[in-house]
Amino acid sequence: MKIDKEGSKKNKKGIKLTPILLSMVMIGSGIALTGCHETIKEQAPDNSNIDILVTKGNNTDDLNNGIEQIKTIEGEDFQIVINYYSDENEWHINADKDLYFSVKTKNLPDDLKIYIDNIHMDTSIVSTKAAYNGIKQDSMDDRIHNSIMLGFPISDTENYLGINTIEGGNQEFIQGYSFGSQYYSSGTIRQLRRLESDYLEDGVYANKIDTVIDLIIVDKETNEPIRQKSVASKLLVEINNVITFEETKDGETDKVTYKYDRDGSCEEISREKVKEKVK
Repeated sequence: MKIDKEGSKKNKKGIKLTPILLSMVMIGSGIALTGCHETIKEQAPDNSNIDILVTKGNNTDDLNNGIEQIKTIEGEDFQIVINYYSDENEWHINADKDLYFSVKTKNLPDDLKIYIDNIHMDTSIVSTKAAYNGIKQDSMDDRIHNSIMLGFPISDTENYLGINTIEGGNQEFIQGYSFGSQYYSSGTIRQLRRLESDYLEDGVYANKIDTVIDLIIVDKETNEPIRQKSVASKLLVEINNVITFEETKDGETDKVTYKYDRDGSCEEISREKVKEKVK
């Protein structure tokens, strides 16, 4: 498929596809950074060993209400429990979305208190094709917002609750995706609409959340910090792989829904006529 000047798609039969979901990207024309951009054969690293969170918009048979991870800490007798969940109906790359998470301890000794000094989260895209994999989409940091407390207190019964609001199309992501996967030219750069289906065609199937939690460990008797430890976590959030277009041919308009595989191919799963508006 190719993009026309309005940002819609045209397939090989010349049918105009008007997308429901759009985002902006800077592209040019000329030499492809990856050589032959029509066929990218290099595969991305395997991410199948990472927990994957499925939201409501995908197959409800696979829907999970959250992912729990229990992390050991070198040299410590307690663990950190992280729960991730989202109430998004559909998780899309080019839409803003919220990821909720909680952090607490497990088997915390009676003589210790734990505070979270800082939480850092990087969100990137995950693709089966190396040229598109790992491009950062957003970042988040959270630490205590006053000078009274040492950090966010957690225990076996006390949770830290956080929200990571991930932007769908900030400038850093748009530029990174443009340089990583589109065309480069020394000529004029023009701005076109980037479609959600474009990401799916590029083999993008999830967001990856890389989290680092910095802990302050305090002696309960003296109330003094005695050491600092960090905990790392990885999570995939599967994006919705079903996109609906309005296809127009010979004056007739159909609403057509496609389902995309992780290799970027798609199949039609439903089609219906769009009723003409009453004049």
